[in-house]
Amino acid sequence: MKKIYFLAVAFIAGSLSLSAQQTWDNFEDIRYAEYTFSNGPLISYSGNPDPSPANDSPIVATYTRTNQAFDAIVAVHNTSEDIGDNYTEDVIPYVSGAKTITLDVWSPNAGTEILLVLQNSVLAAGDFPNGRHSDFRATTTVAGGWETVEFEFDQIVAGSGTASTQIDAIAILFSPDTDNQDTYYFDNLVGPEFPNDVCEGVEEDISVFNDFECQQNVNFFFSTAGINFTRESNPDQTGNPSSFVARYARNGNAADGNDVIQGDFSAPLQLSSNSAITLDVWAPASGTTVRLALQNANGDEILPVDAVTTASEEWETLTFDVSPVFEATDIEKFVILFNPGADTFEQYFFDNFQGTGILNDTDVEFVTDMKVFPNPASDMATLEYNLIASSDVNITLTDITGRVIENKVFKNQPNGTFRMDFNTSSYADGIYLFNVNVSGQNHAGKIIVNN
Repeated sequence: MKKIYFLAVAFIAGSLSLSAQQTWDNFEDIRYAEYTFSNGPLISYSGNPDPSPANDSPIVATYTRTNQAFDAIVAVHNTSEDIGDNYTEDVIPYVSGAKTITLDVWSPNAGTEILLVLQNSVLAAGDFPNGRHSDFRATTTVAGGWETVEFEFDQIVAGSGTASTQIDAIAILFSPDTDNQDTYYFDNLVGPEFPNDVCEGVEEDISVFNDFECQQNVNFFFSTAGINFTRESNPDQTGNPSSFVARYARNGNAADGNDVIQGDFSAPLQLSSNSAITLDVWAPASGTTVRLALQNANGDEILPVDAVTTASEEWETLTFDVSPVFEATDIEKFVILFNPGADTFEQYFFDNFQGTGILNDTDVEFVTDMKVFPNPASDMATLEYNLIASSDVNITLTDITGRVIENKVFKNQPNGTFRMDFNTSSYADGIYLFNVNVSGQNHAGKIIVNN
């Protein structure tokens, strides 16, 4: 699992200290926060509506305020059943200003105040000020665009009785003490670090698309139900010991009952002749159809596969046979439907979305049928190659001393056959070496020039 740390250098008590803030949530592969409360509708799997250099993440969170003055979202670090294991490191460095909490924000208005409260999730369930430790504030400077805001310490909350070593939650309040009902987007919450990181050292496994814990290797960018698609604590660990799973409550008003969850794979899915995809499902009734549809980048359907639950209110593993399309090279998206065609508000849980017979990039040749003609060449040599999937291509031609003669880079070149011409009429006679780098794979050869 990719981990992102932000380093800061601070002088504390006369000595140099290196500190690391931690990403709580980037809504993609790093998801340590569970959103246990929000006054308004929070969509935690939402496509970025405005990708820009300030934030080009594909997935962000969407939040619309209610008219309550102190409308809040509560993010809890909840990776262990023992609450003490969920506490962050001592937050005093954030109070002192030695460390800084940051958040990427898209606000409709400049000058929007954002309040963060570091708190204890259990104690804060009581009346204010119980459980609240400290307030931090920031103000947006951009209207209708992304920016990274840094929070400055405001105050220790008086009378809370919460120590700086008992923090496991952050409350986020957009435009506090107002009654506006604006919509905000946020991403990349970076703050107090965790001494007990359950995902530290876990390597990415491409065959596990999403286990909602340490392997979160696909992005969910849309769901019909929106606010009812969440990552939550597993409500029933009998038959599935995972701490976290996905919860999806159907939207009964979906057109034709086709209420969907849409996502994309991190790279075109490479299948083998024995490939299958499995999904752990908790359904309220046996006989529930679950559909998995594989799609290309344009959303065109490549293969729909149905599986049917046999258990009621229990976890079970469903298997989807995707081997009929193992030769497909353009599987980039997927759709999951629970009980398609039915108008229902039923609630489902799912987990451990993964594949068998999934190939690594190193197992797949991205380039086929590569050749140079004529060779030897005099006036012109043509390099021809065939891409089996959309890829970044970097072509370099050098002489035998390693001096670069030509270099061309093609971003997101689509699948198909391509040619690149080399004007060899100006080259000295001899041997030249070319290298075609495609998605990290190198394919080399030589061109003989004889003018």
